[in-house]
Amino acid sequence: MTKFKAFSFLLIGIFLFACSKKPAPDHTHLYEEIRHVNKMEFASMAVTKTVKTERSDWYKVGKRIAVYSFDTYLKAYIDLYQFEMENMEFDEENKTVKVTLPPVKVEIAGRDMEMKKEYENVGMFRTEIDSKERAKMKEKASAELKKELGGNPEYKQRLEDTARRKARSYFENLFKNAGYTAFIRFSDEITGGGDYNLKNYD
Repeated sequence: MTKFKAFSFLLIGIFLFACSKKPAPDHTHLYEEIRHVNKMEFASMAVTKTVKTERSDWYKVGKRIAVYSFDTYLKAYIDLYQFEMENMEFDEENKTVKVTLPPVKVEIAGRDMEMKKEYENVGMFRTEIDSKERAKMKEKASAELKKELGGNPEYKQRLEDTARRKARSYFENLFKNAGYTAFIRFSDEITGGGDYNLKNYD
């Protein structure tokens, strides 16, 4: 009888211990909330490009000068399609999470903006500047703009820094609303020795 009671108490203890262990939280909803937007834009910068055409052949009468401009902008975004579940490391005991985000990317947007005429002087005996010629001017100006921006990394760096700051704030608030303190870094910072913005994290 004593052995039976001891065995019963053992079973009860095992049962209570098993019941006391809480299942690991499912963070799928957070992952899906992050992934539902493929490209999330965090910063942008307006850019105006001016292009000029001038033809004054000696054998033709009159001037043919035109100046056009068009507006475009640079945008800094994160491609969250690259974000995976393993990019979140949860510590349930301390209610913290380490998050590794895809790198910030910068690209030129708004290439289809309409060209605005700033100045035009076409002589009476010269042909007008038609839509086909304006399209070629814009195509050339777009290529020049891309080259200019590529040769001046200050614009790109400024946008990337702003986007990282805003992205950190956004995702810290997202996880805060879910009950976690988030520490954020970007995947391109890993090879460069970058670490999470640990603040008071040990």
